[in-house]
Amino acid sequence: MNFSDEVKKILEQREMRYVDLARMTGYSAQYISDLIAGKRRWNEDAINKVCLALDIKILYENIEELKEEVK
Repeated sequence: MNFSDEVKKILEQREMRYVDLARMTGYSAQYISDLIAGKRRWNEDAINKVCLALDIKILYENIEELKEEVK
């Protein structure tokens, strides 16, 4: 799963623009656009601010462990 794609999808669902997310995070609209377009790399601070602004969280699951549980 690509974080940028998920953020873009959430913005579309909420009818938000990059500038809206920029205002909520304190970043410029260009910086947000560059992150989502893959022109810049996400860092922990940016991910955390975007998650807080959009009220989302990232869950990590080890796929190999899940496969073993199913067996």
